[in-house]
Amino acid sequence: MTRIGVVRHSAPDFAAWRKKFDERMAVRKANGWTGHELYYDEAKQEAYVVHTVGDDKLDLAKKHMEFFKAQGKRIEMKPSGNPDHSLMPRGNKIEEVVY
Repeated sequence: MTRIGVVRHSAPDFAAWRKKFDERMAVRKANGWTGHELYYDEAKQEAYVVHTVGDDKLDLAKKHMEFFKAQGKRIEMKPSGNPDHSLMPRGNKIEEVVY
């Protein structure tokens, strides 16, 4: 497995954000993701997702990350910025999931 980027999301209502995030697990899996690490910074009210992919799906996942980055802010998840590989997750680790 390879970690492929950190996405920061504005999540003042973490429970509502988490519900939307969990509903999209099948979409992430179909796009080549194999799991994620989820962090939440209560002080900043931001969620950080570290996506992971299988080595055989790395090229597909990179294409999807580039597509999402080009889209800018995505309405359904309301991230506070584009995917940025230089970001480091902050806050408490909530979970590490393998799909």
